[in-house]
Amino acid sequence: MKPIERAISGWRTALGAASVATDQRELAHYGMNVSGFAARDLHAVLRPASLDEVRGVIDIARATGVRVHPVSTGRNWGFGSALPSRGPVALVDLAGMSRIVDVDPRFRYAVIEPGVTQGQLSRYLAEHGTRLKLNVTGAGTGTSIVGNVLDRGCGNLGARADDLLGIEAVLGNGGVVRTGLWHLPDHGNMIHHYPLGLGPDLRGLFVQSGFGIVTKIVLRLHPVAPLTVLTFEVAQAHLAEVVDALWLAKEDGVITGHLRITDGTDPIIRYFGNTDPSVWKVQVVLNGIRPMRAEAERELRRRLDGLVEHFVAADTEREQPQPENTQERLLAQARLGLVNGTPSDRLLIGFADMAGKSVPPGSVDLDHDRDLPGMLCANVTLPFAGDHMAACSSIVRAAAAEARMPTSQLYERAGPTALFGLFPFYFDRNDAHAVAAAHTYKNLLLRRLEAAGIYPVRMDVDSIDPFIERTDDDFWHCVAAIKRVLDPQDILSGRYTPTAQS
Repeated sequence: MKPIERAISGWRTALGAASVATDQRELAHYGMNVSGFAARDLHAVLRPASLDEVRGVIDIARATGVRVHPVSTGRNWGFGSALPSRGPVALVDLAGMSRIVDVDPRFRYAVIEPGVTQGQLSRYLAEHGTRLKLNVTGAGTGTSIVGNVLDRGCGNLGARADDLLGIEAVLGNGGVVRTGLWHLPDHGNMIHHYPLGLGPDLRGLFVQSGFGIVTKIVLRLHPVAPLTVLTFEVAQAHLAEVVDALWLAKEDGVITGHLRITDGTDPIIRYFGNTDPSVWKVQVVLNGIRPMRAEAERELRRRLDGLVEHFVAADTEREQPQPENTQERLLAQARLGLVNGTPSDRLLIGFADMAGKSVPPGSVDLDHDRDLPGMLCANVTLPFAGDHMAACSSIVRAAAAEARMPTSQLYERAGPTALFGLFPFYFDRNDAHAVAAAHTYKNLLLRRLEAAGIYPVRMDVDSIDPFIERTDDDFWHCVAAIKRVLDPQDILSGRYTPTAQS
């Protein structure tokens, strides 16, 4: 038999015939995506249900040389959804591994499998009265937590990779690794309090890499506590000055929670009512006990006096006047819900609304419903400084105007000195010329930003290989060398990792 025939036969024995799909219609289903990326060649779709079954998938791949590519739920919208960067591969669909293995309310962590969605974990935390919340994204309730964490997504409490406490992964060489203290004898909840462990911290090896298939992670959870959400508007002329003031307020401990800055123009991802692109909208979260929050609010108002307009404070410990406008009330509730760890399907509903469709909750299918608009994203990181954000904004606006491709801008704090910038845009996915124009524009935007030293924090399935080729140096050589040790036969397809032959 050919290697692929031997592999499929072996996988059917290891997983059961029902967990190995080779029907071309089903394979084509996995290739469809909201962004219009070309489908890759898939040998099969494999659906393991446990760590041992993932080990079986790897063992057979090693024995036959047939490459595999893991996805969690495959909803990496705007970046390629379930597609691998390279084919042909057998797709390893981990959505069926959806156990919440453990939640520790004292030390605030959850141990979860790749198929656990943010809606699933959020409901669990609420139903079990844990007084804990998840750092959720604005994507739908059915999106994977593990997949987004490993791709360095950003939630409404900050960078999600900062919440990564531990990883269990099956390596490309067949071994199983648990990071930190997790590989040592377990004494109950003593094992996840110190994620660095003894020896090298290996968590980063499995973030944006192709060294193994992650089968569990330990995720930091956050306490549910009163908070204050501040919103205000900033004119373009004051943007750089306000960004610098926000950075200093964060450094000084005035701002104790997350912050985001947006031009508010996105027709689908809407959290503010005013869509004037020359007026920026800012959301700041203050944590701590009530007197601390009150004093922080007063101090921030003082620092921003004369620079911002429409300053509104919503404190969850006191009665707040509800906006009379229904839309404004819903937008305020959506902003507060995300900060409180409540994910929603607002994004999906927005796609349906844009297409003029009325669909039942939870039934919007971005990748396969061709009535919905197409979407692409650029996602970058830049210094947390006013002049850098203003320069980035100007590049995006100029490129969008040149290409006649309306592009919204959303910036979020990603660390003490970093911002993430997310720039989504939409197109008619049923018009081949519109799809091609959108992809041409996406490449133009990324190259313009790269030329200014503004580099991606996440990349789509078509962009990463050219980026690695353009930036080929000892960093990528080091990554390739690690790959050769942990995956010597190069049987794992990873988006951000050069092949073992590189």
